Parts: sequence; structure tokens; C-alpha cells
Amino acid sequence: MKDTAYTTLALPAHTDTTYFTDPAGLQMFHLLSHTDGDGGASLLVDGFNAARTLLKESRSAYEILSKTSIPWHASGNEGITITPAKKYPVFNFQDLQEDRLPKLLQVRWNNDDRGVVGLREDYGMGAEKWYRAARKFNEILKRPEMEYWAQLKPGKPLSKMSYIFL
Repeated sequence: MKDTAYTTLALPAHTDTTYFTDPAGLQMFHLLSHTDGDGGASLLVDGFNAARTLLKESRSAYEILSKTSIPWHASGNEGITITPAKKYPVFNFQDLQEDRLPKLLQVRWNNDDRGVVGLREDYGMGAEKWYRAARKFNEILKRPEMEYWAQLKPGKPLSKMSYIFL
């Protein structure tokens, strides 16, 4: 596969399968063996905590990433492009109910799988505002206090969740 996930490059904080209409909700990583090598630590970030931090620090950036649907894709292999049935925002919420405030259901974030944000995207926000909001969220994701590093060990699986189940 022609994908950064299959290289030795370090990957920044991201969610997997953003290019699927329904991305993976729960993933399990399992190292079968590890001999005569080093490195390979896995980076985990609580995207929901990062979203709450963004809401506290920049409500406008949070709203832009909640309302502006953008394209996602996987296109590393010649002749193959995977993309969701429609565009999705970075933050997705459970269905609205009159008696409850919407709760964040999903964080969809992967700079390597994000398509180009158009000059005049949904809600008239435009690309410049979206990229400014995305830069702020990405800065939060890179903060040392947001990062949890786990070294995989043979026989000990590591799981991560991409959705909050209510």
C-alpha cells in the first residue's frame, strides 16, 4: 500500500479511516514480535479532550470545525481513491434532540487524508477561516500534555476508540 502508515515515517496525531463514510470506531493494535529493534512507540491523543480545549480557547474555531464539511480521501495507490459518500466536518455530533444539547460523537482528523478546502465552503466561512481553525486544533493536538506514548510489546494489545458511545 502506498500510504504513510506502511512506512517508517513518524505519524502525527490523527484518526484512521477518515475517508470512510463510517470510520473505524474501535481499533486494536497487536505486535506479534519485536526483535533487535527499537522505536515504534504509538502516539495516542484524546481527541475529545482536545476538542473541549479548543472550545474553551476559541469558540469560533470550534464552530468552524463543527459546521464546515470538507472532503476526505485516500489516494496513494494508482487508480484507487477512497472517499466518503459525502463531506464531513472535523467534529460530528449525535442527532439533535429538543430536550438535550448536542454531544460530540466523533472527531475526524487526519491531515494526510484531508482534501482541499474550497475557497467558499459551507456556511460562507471560507478556506482561510477553516485553515486558521484547523491550525489551532492541530497546535492543541501537538501539546506535550495531550500526548500519551505507548510502546507496543509482543502479546499485549493496544486499543483506541474513535467514537464516544452514548
